Amino acid sequence: SDGMFAIVFTLLVIEIKVPEVHGLLSSTELWHRLVDLGPLFIAYVASLIVLSMFWLSHNFLYSFFVKEINRELVLLNLLYLGGVTLIPFTAHLIGQYPETPLALFLYGLNILFIGGVHVGIIFYTQHSKEFDTAHITPRLLKQAKIRANLTVIFTLLGLGAAIIYTPLAIVLYAFPILFNIIPGTLNALERFFGFEI
Repeated sequence: SDGMFAIVFTLLVIEIKVPEVHGLLSSTELWHRLVDLGPLFIAYVASLIVLSMFWLSHNFLYSFFVKEINRELVLLNLLYLGGVTLIPFTAHLIGQYPETPLALFLYGLNILFIGGVHVGIIFYTQHSKEFDTAHITPRLLKQAKIRANLTVIFTLLGLGAAIIYTPLAIVLYAFPILFNIIPGTLNALERFFGFEI
């Protein structure tokens, strides 16, 4: 799985091609050509954030929650990785057609699929008799579920925003990374709002 993520991260940047020029080119002209690639770079950064979130969640799930695997979990993991490997295509799609709501919508569907499978994997490992989750505290399990569900919720919001205002869709797709990459974010929210997760 880590190898697959490494390949997908690499494919993201390979999709950004150096501008082809025939003959001499001034620095100003080169700058304009690079500015034209701006949407591809934005799609790259957003996808880097989204993939980082999924990789961190996946890594945590399989290093802490799941101590052994079975055939069903392998199949669920293949579904998950299938969605991950599609990200370079959908990211390039929004980089090429940033003003097209359909491109943002398809990108969101890609993220929603991965997030949905991740929620399914957590549900499966928690309810299958083949997995021992006794070492997981209820609080930790609840936080893992919240993080996974936040991805799905914000992606659904992003899908709605893709039709109305495309830049907001990208922000919503990437927003859940805050709760996955910054340690203690959910704990800080709990203290701030005065409730217990």
